[in-house]
Amino acid sequence: MIFFKNNDNGPKTSYTPLELMTEMAKRDDILLIDVRETNELAKAGIENAMHIPMGEIQDRLPLLPKDKDMVIFCHLGFRSKQVRNYLHKVGYHRAANLKGGLNRWNREMKKNQSQLAEVE
Repeated sequence: MIFFKNNDNGPKTSYTPLELMTEMAKRDDILLIDVRETNELAKAGIENAMHIPMGEIQDRLPLLPKDKDMVIFCHLGFRSKQVRNYLHKVGYHRAANLKGGLNRWNREMKKNQSQLAEVE
């Protein structure tokens, strides 16, 4: 079983988009949770993410496995950090936050795609 780890071998609590992209390229067992509100979903998200609006997390805890690595994200990263902190308090120690949210994710994805295009 693989666990997210930080430099001091403790559980990793946040990821930059590049770190998450790298981790996702190595494994397919990361649970992605989008905590944006339903009206925000028209904006692009991350493929295969589970949608649970922030206000519904407490009611939907039974859907979340405690034995699986998960990364929580929102638009800018503020709500997802709050959700990650809440999940840690209630025993979900394998939850991490996406730093900068989808805003940063999309910027870094575009940057990586343009760099790949330059190489080709």
